[in-house]
Amino acid sequence: MDDMTGLRATLNDSDPAKDITPTAEARHRARTDALALLKENTPVARPLWRRIPVLVAGAATAALAVGAGTLLLPENHPNGVPAAYAAPPETVDVVGGEPVEGTEALLELAEVAAGRGPASGEGDVAFISSTGTTMYRMNADAGDDGPEETHGYGFIPFDWERWEDMDGGTLRNDHPKPPTETGGEAGDHEWFMDRVGESHESTLHPSLVLPRELPTDPDTLARTLLDLGTTPEEDRTDESLFLHLTQLYESRPLSGEEEAAVQRIIADRAEVSHLGTATDPLDREGELFSFTVTDEFGTTSEYRLLYDEEGSLLYYDSTLRDEEDPTTPIEDYGLEYPVLKNQVAFVWTGWVEGVGDRP
Repeated sequence: MDDMTGLRATLNDSDPAKDITPTAEARHRARTDALALLKENTPVARPLWRRIPVLVAGAATAALAVGAGTLLLPENHPNGVPAAYAAPPETVDVVGGEPVEGTEALLELAEVAAGRGPASGEGDVAFISSTGTTMYRMNADAGDDGPEETHGYGFIPFDWERWEDMDGGTLRNDHPKPPTETGGEAGDHEWFMDRVGESHESTLHPSLVLPRELPTDPDTLARTLLDLGTTPEEDRTDESLFLHLTQLYESRPLSGEEEAAVQRIIADRAEVSHLGTATDPLDREGELFSFTVTDEFGTTSEYRLLYDEEGSLLYYDSTLRDEEDPTTPIEDYGLEYPVLKNQVAFVWTGWVEGVGDRP
């Protein structure tokens, strides 16, 4: 029995995500933090049909954060989950010919990044401001007295703000934005936006706190990231490392040498393609690289990263290419492979004096 299964067994019927198997990304993200916070965050059990949909610490939060979760029905919603909340966003446009092998180009970019200097700002609190879209797969289950389980999806635009201090204190503001295209009833969308918009303060488990200065040797940085949390040694794979790398960009501003180390890790451990020149949703131009990962759960994802001429990450997205024996077939959600999981454009990353401060 793995950590996620054990957590759910402990939460029993009070776990809002009990009716879905989270993605492999959700398992990696949740494993340590959920167990560390279990005692103080286990909610009191209430009947399913009377429970208002909420996001709680642990398994449900982690699943929702990467675009797969269970949302319970409100009492006055007899028809299952809302229809498609928003259409998939436009992907970034690529200028150029067919993709080419990208290892050498990424290593050359790392040489440029290494000379860039320190991250922006002053202070000891990391601040990341970003904008993008997250895909949610939703199961609605109102219990035995409600309608049969139904499935739906939504591509939800967000503005995000993240702070993290050197002791692991964090503040996260999630601001959902109105979709450009909707289906279903207007009340469905208001209800959904109310569920996913939140401001959340927490303290990371000590095993998840990064050092102020990250190693700039690629192998040492890889070991540092894989050692985060309490993941067993046998589960510390390159596949989980790539997930740690994308999470790193969303939690820490990087100096030029630190970012160069990230790029060298990717070049060394993935089959990288150079897709060409592209423009991100904020109309910034850079070079787009991609690589594909199949994890231990049989989930295949493609990551695309857009770097500017100085080697700074402007944007990344991830696309679900395939899943091995999913609990709920993707067709049941009204989707088909490949499907965008999330896209993130970084507005500003740097250091500030205190949690909640802005540059």
